[in-house]
Amino acid sequence: MRRQRYSPRVVIALFVATLIAAALAPLTAHAQERPAGPQLTRAPELVQFVEAEYPPEARETGIEATVVLQITIDATGAVTEAVVIESAGDAFDAAAITAARQFRFTPAEVDGVPAAIRISYAYRFTLEEETPPPPTTGTLTGIVRDRRSRAPIAGVTITIENGASSVTDAEGRFALSDLAPGVVVLSLSGERLTALRTEETIAAGERLEVAYDVTLRDPEDEQSEADADDLEIVVVAPALRREVVSTRVEAEEARRVPGTGGDVLRVVESLPGVARSSVGTGQLVVWGASPEDTRVYVDGVRIPRLYHEGGLRSVIASDLVESLDLVPGGYGAAYGRGLGGIVTVRTLTPMGDGLHGTVSADLYDVSTTLRGSAGDRWRAAGAARVSWLHLFVEATQGDLGDYVAVPRYWDTQLRAAHQVRPGETIELVHMLGGDRISRGVPSSDPALVTSESRELDFQRLYARWDREGGDGSRSTIVPWVGWDRSLRASRFGDVTTSVASETWLLGLRASHRVRAFDQPGFGLDVEIGVDAEVDVVGLSRQGSIGLPAREGDVRVFGQPPPDRIASDAWEVVQVGAAPYVEGDLAFFDGALHVVPGLRIDPYARTVSRRSPREGDAPDIGLALQDFRAEPRLALRWDPYPFLGFRAAGGLYHQSAVPEDLSATFGNPTLPVGQSWHVLAGTTVRPTPTLGIEVTGFASFSEGLAVRSQDESPLRAQALVAEGWGRAYGVQTLVRLEETEGFSGWVAYTLMRSERQDAAGQPWRLFDYDQTHVLTALLSWTPGGGFEVGARFRYSTGFPRTPVVDAFYDAGRDRWQPLFGERSSVRLPEFVQLDVRVGQRIELGDTRLELWLEVQNVTNQANAEEFVFSPDYTRRDTIRGLPILPVLGLRWTF
Repeated sequence: MRRQRYSPRVVIALFVATLIAAALAPLTAHAQERPAGPQLTRAPELVQFVEAEYPPEARETGIEATVVLQITIDATGAVTEAVVIESAGDAFDAAAITAARQFRFTPAEVDGVPAAIRISYAYRFTLEEETPPPPTTGTLTGIVRDRRSRAPIAGVTITIENGASSVTDAEGRFALSDLAPGVVVLSLSGERLTALRTEETIAAGERLEVAYDVTLRDPEDEQSEADADDLEIVVVAPALRREVVSTRVEAEEARRVPGTGGDVLRVVESLPGVARSSVGTGQLVVWGASPEDTRVYVDGVRIPRLYHEGGLRSVIASDLVESLDLVPGGYGAAYGRGLGGIVTVRTLTPMGDGLHGTVSADLYDVSTTLRGSAGDRWRAAGAARVSWLHLFVEATQGDLGDYVAVPRYWDTQLRAAHQVRPGETIELVHMLGGDRISRGVPSSDPALVTSESRELDFQRLYARWDREGGDGSRSTIVPWVGWDRSLRASRFGDVTTSVASETWLLGLRASHRVRAFDQPGFGLDVEIGVDAEVDVVGLSRQGSIGLPAREGDVRVFGQPPPDRIASDAWEVVQVGAAPYVEGDLAFFDGALHVVPGLRIDPYARTVSRRSPREGDAPDIGLALQDFRAEPRLALRWDPYPFLGFRAAGGLYHQSAVPEDLSATFGNPTLPVGQSWHVLAGTTVRPTPTLGIEVTGFASFSEGLAVRSQDESPLRAQALVAEGWGRAYGVQTLVRLEETEGFSGWVAYTLMRSERQDAAGQPWRLFDYDQTHVLTALLSWTPGGGFEVGARFRYSTGFPRTPVVDAFYDAGRDRWQPLFGERSSVRLPEFVQLDVRVGQRIELGDTRLELWLEVQNVTNQANAEEFVFSPDYTRRDTIRGLPILPVLGLRWTF
């Protein structure tokens, strides 16, 4: 009987058709299911074999060969990646990869739940003149390696229950032949290795190639064998996750996304739910929340931003990134203190022996990464980067930097890892970053010169202790300290307004996860933890009370600020220590997951001055405490492998930002704001390599800080917590996994975000609202180290309030604008096409990658902001970067 399969060309055609349809009738979020524990309960079985095309020249000369592949199989049984680990020549390798990518397997199961897995497979090219009889037995071959060093282990005995046995040779390899089809139970035993058991499925006429990575006990390790569980089946699966709407992108895939300059973390701007930020800001606007409401974490440590100023680079070296997750809303109880979404970045633990590294350079910056080892248990890595784009702009474009924000940035990361014992590691990490950026509107009249500048420096030092138990438990402790310094300055003529802050931070994140109950058809995982943080902030501000502008202010860029001048200096101490608990109840063999959670977040704050300073009167401080309980609930139901449903809801809180707690410019008594997130969605996989995720979402916020509606606000009440917010919409992600070298996705978000400045006031569009956000990208890697891709982006312009007239203010000797209906016009739509071409060249034991990325291929003059003539009779725009070819190289050694 002939088995039905989907043609890869049909899948690619479907995806390309989706790209075109998305531009005309946008689709409508990615739900990431959490894998179960790390015990392999069912091995994958090959159910669809595809015969490779025999290389013609090899057939004519009678050459036979074997290509050993490493095949990655996803949770549906589809092959997502095939990599040569033992080559037989380019022709044989290419033919074997092409065939293997079309294989179909029964899904592997981990703790009874379909999961991804990686296996080794030997593809034999043989020339046989006669048709052999149908095979009745199978063969099992493989290798046993040290998980830490990846070195082969000799002398390990692999025994079939009630059957044959084999001992690994000097290269760690073993072979068991003439095995009856079906499931066989294997045991592994040897010196410094606890007796272990696993299962494999043997198919008649097939050779199953496996790799067992195990952890050896050190001779001095006095742990009892009862405490050791040293076998780790090589299961490819993401870490424990309970968010029902999230998008995970692995580092290697993100590196190839066009328009990112090879920066892994810049892929976030191409994911669903993320609005396009203005050039030069590097802000994250997720699901209609303010940029400061979305939190960014690296290994559980909060950092002030994901991108450097300008948004051209992330603050973390790509070579040290393992994966990233964007969770726009509805996330679990482990995170809080934010009304928006979260971005979590998982960094790599340094691995390998000897010294390795990379050197990269392009138009933006130059960077390097080094990794090395010291003994069997110590690993270290370091990375550094510095920008030089401003040097090219100054040398070739003259005064372009006066109008377009050209960033200057740098960052470093240093990390050391020590393996205490099998399953237990300690890492020490230091991060540093710095930014400088400015833009303005020059004028021959000094009184009309307008400019703004921003500076930000930060450091983080943290340790991370991880311990994995043999019973599926995991403990993590991350203590950390940090320092931030920021300066924002705005100038109009002779009036300069500045806001400066310096922050010292101390934090601790700790968690412990256990498998509380595990029975057929039902399981329960429980995680308890604490998320603590102390911020000590010193701030100073001087200049106009209307600068820097706040969200919702009715003004235009370059407009003279209010004449009222003031100054203030104050200190804020904020303390939060939030314990949390979260459970994962799995029903029907993992088809249904119910994830309740509860976070208890006490907020404590002191402010050095509760009222504006008056003469020599002593300052009177202020202390406030608040206590908030945050329930969370998530549901995931996967009735079929190709169909899943998701839903989540939760309550979130966020303390007022320290800048708003000035007794002169803000309000020291601002309370904690809160927001409800609700969402629901579905996931459909019409083919094994094509997935469609659709999610509807809504958030409702209250207690937001806004300017007082009174013309003469009360003392220390320039800001009041009377703002309301709401955002709702639908997001869609259509994702093509690699098929014949093609991969990509279409991300579309239809959204409305609104604000209300006080109860009873009309709702208005949020300053960062974007009704339509579309990103479509496609990459092709045909082989031979060549890659090509393109990214298309479209988004609605930000709302603005129109200037309908102006009058001359004789007292101030300037023109003043008259505004029309609030937020009734928008900046022009943003349209941009980026193209990337790359080539990888192997040079002995090193590799050279060359790539050319042309951003804004069509030279679209995208408007970033409106600007006006001094009398407001003429309107123009500040435009983003023109067509920008970026040539880069990357050498890996």
